[in-house]
Amino acid sequence: MKRLFFCICVLIAGLLPLTAGAQGPSIAFDALNKDVKTVTDGETIQQIFKFTNKGNATLEILGINASCGCTSTLLSANKIAPGQSGQLEVKIATNDMTALSTTLAETVNISKTVTVTTNDPKQQQVVLTVTGVVAPEIALSELQIYFGSVAYGQEVTKDILVEIAPDKPIKLLSATSTDDNVLVRLEPVPGSNDKKVKIIAVQKATAGPGMHQGIILVKTSSQLKPELKIPVRGIVRKRG
Repeated sequence: MKRLFFCICVLIAGLLPLTAGAQGPSIAFDALNKDVKTVTDGETIQQIFKFTNKGNATLEILGINASCGCTSTLLSANKIAPGQSGQLEVKIATNDMTALSTTLAETVNISKTVTVTTNDPKQQQVVLTVTGVVAPEIALSELQIYFGSVAYGQEVTKDILVEIAPDKPIKLLSATSTDDNVLVRLEPVPGSNDKKVKIIAVQKATAGPGMHQGIILVKTSSQLKPELKIPVRGIVRKRG
């Protein structure tokens, strides 16, 4: 009986190294979630996710899938030897994420994911998440101008208020219209330190009958939004 027990113990002891040796690759990330806090609309978010192969076989990255087209990735290497490390760079383009914001207070919460597929038997898929808040640096009180339906010979004036974030050294430089029937000018709001500017649009009394439409182009000193495009349209009714 003692000899049988001794043989079993020796057999188990001999199998332990084989069991440990069958561990395979094992991926371990430095973090699965990263919060970028607040960024300005138009900035590119860039985050690095570092990882290490803590197993005893080569780690293979079989696939990387982002949750949306605004997210791109760059992998340092597809194969990582045991004990070695790699990294995954994640970039998120925030262009026009706050395009529908009509005040500076209207921020957008984002949560973008990247799914990493590996040959790690215990973690075949790892989901990485980048969160943050996208804030506008410029907000428009209206996203378009509609002069309505007016009789021929009637002049119509509409305006849009542009707000600039207090911490952004941005200026509105000029405003033009692609519709020759519309005149545009910029008018700073008194006492706002040029942080509030009105875009005054006038549809001329000489505009002919029919539908009129175009784009108001506002040049700015912003590197992220050097030009604002505001649709403008109106209907002039025929005489009589």
